[in-house]
Amino acid sequence: MDLSFIDKLLTFLKLPFESFLNIEIFLIFIILYIFLLYNEKRCNKKVKLTLISLIIFFFACLVFYFQEDIISVLSEIIKTIMRCFYFPNIVFYILTAIISLIILIYTNLKSNLTKLNKIITYTFTIIHLFLFTNFISLAITNNTSLTNTANIYQHDNMFVIVLFSQIIFILLIIYKLIYHFCYIRHSKLKNIK
Repeated sequence: MDLSFIDKLLTFLKLPFESFLNIEIFLIFIILYIFLLYNEKRCNKKVKLTLISLIIFFFACLVFYFQEDIISVLSEIIKTIMRCFYFPNIVFYILTAIISLIILIYTNLKSNLTKLNKIITYTFTIIHLFLFTNFISLAITNNTSLTNTANIYQHDNMFVIVLFSQIIFILLIIYKLIYHFCYIRHSKLKNIK
């Protein structure tokens, strides 16, 4: 599309008013937004539960109405995730290494984390970064271009390293999510007492 920035902006602003369904959806989201803002002032649990029920009901209606399309989209998402897990492109793999490095540095600098949390995080991040470095050294040793994904996955050692590296990274992320969820819950319970 060769639209200027102003044309793109105008098209974006006109979108909610192009059909009756779009206007209804726009109004529903405006009403939800107003109730959410209103409830921030009042902090009423009944309003919170009503809003959650309305949101779930609205999205359940959408799922029911577009269920075939949603199932095919979810199927494609699952296929893409599996492809990224088993055959991640190099950009995704480098991104996971950068995230691992950031988590390692953050954990090292943060002083209020428990020793056990630090040890578990260090273990996962060091293994992941070791495997990533090993992957790069194998690519250099075998003179494999990192831009050609097919060449990388034809090499058994490199494929196994990527596979186990991704498993370690996913375990790291799951651990961090569970830890932060439990830490937040524990902090809330502590503050209530």
